[in-house]
Amino acid sequence: MNEILARARRAMPGGAFTTYVLDEEVDFVVRNGKGSKVYSTEGVEYIDCVNGSGPMLIGHAHPEVVEALKEAVECPSNYYLLNEKGIELAEMLVHSIPCAEQIKYGVTGSDATLYAMRLARAFTGRSKILKFEGGFLGGNDYALMSMSPSGPFPDFPRSRPDSAGIPKVLEDEVLIAPYNDLEAVNEIVAAAGGEIAAIIVEAQQRCIDPRPGFLEGLRSLCDRSGILLIFDEVVTGYRLAWGGAQERYRVTPDLATYGKVIGGGLPLSAVAGREEILRLANPRSAADPRKCFTGSTTCGNHVAAVAGIATLKVLSQPGTYARLNEIGDRFRAGAGEIFQRHGIAGQAIGSGPLSQIVLTDAPVTDYRSSVSGDLRLQRKLTMALVSRGVLTHGKFYFSLALSNDDIDRVLSALDDAVSSVF
Repeated sequence: MNEILARARRAMPGGAFTTYVLDEEVDFVVRNGKGSKVYSTEGVEYIDCVNGSGPMLIGHAHPEVVEALKEAVECPSNYYLLNEKGIELAEMLVHSIPCAEQIKYGVTGSDATLYAMRLARAFTGRSKILKFEGGFLGGNDYALMSMSPSGPFPDFPRSRPDSAGIPKVLEDEVLIAPYNDLEAVNEIVAAAGGEIAAIIVEAQQRCIDPRPGFLEGLRSLCDRSGILLIFDEVVTGYRLAWGGAQERYRVTPDLATYGKVIGGGLPLSAVAGREEILRLANPRSAADPRKCFTGSTTCGNHVAAVAGIATLKVLSQPGTYARLNEIGDRFRAGAGEIFQRHGIAGQAIGSGPLSQIVLTDAPVTDYRSSVSGDLRLQRKLTMALVSRGVLTHGKFYFSLALSNDDIDRVLSALDDAVSSVF
């Protein structure tokens, strides 16, 4: 272990910023990034298929973002009050998000999902939340129920905490359904519908596509049952389409949550939705038992807003989403050919610029089918890719900066990694 990694271990648990760590033999510290690549402190180049876990959709150090930030950081203050760039970005979000009549800022995606669920409970007067097993909704206590359970799996709709320190009472407040199973959702709602404030779902759950009719069925069920439908678009927002999953799948939720891309790599998130719901977070309103607290010291920070505006301007250019789809399709087709040629039960699932390798040849329609393969080998294959200069954490967040040559290099590394692991 080199000295900088040792310093990280001394200063932080596990020497990690987040919950994800690389295996020790491939671990490294990032020095900087440019375009489709990141570079280690030891000068090693990696094709970046993590991209900050998604925020860097247009790549690292994009010239238009850098130029905008140069001016912004001449006065890198946090004002707490309104600033012009924060207002400008809010207007862009309202104009481009199908469900958005208004937005409220947060800092992280975890903030946004927490605020959305709180608003739903306040608006409906109900307390329970229905979410989907394996869905990643951030790090708040509600989100960390059945996010990544391991077997033996509990029966639906029972939830299981993914962390110590979560109040046991939430096990009764969070109901769990299998993704893509509308019949199961209907049964849960029939049993507890009068207590459910919201159904919150990643329209594309991680990299699992919704079955035809699934999202439409959730919309109809919510309308019939007085339940709010929340799309967690922290990942899918501005990634699957300019209007996100709502545009791609043509289903409009009551509320939606955003993060990652809208801050252009800086901390920023938002809840978007109907004005009659968002008004419960209006700090100017009179006392109201339904009044909802949202906000934090740095939400709407003008430097983050500047990065977000510049990023969205790049994404709004003609041909952007055709190219992002082309990148993802090129990878998935190539990966499928590699697994087939090697006789390996494996596939690259996903759509658009999101993909994930799973070591099963069975259809992947929900969380349990996504983890039905050999997870130990899957981890080994991921680390083999890192050792070959492809930075991934099992998922592939592709950026607009990737060239066809970059994708072909990723596939060449995958071919070699499969040969070495299997």
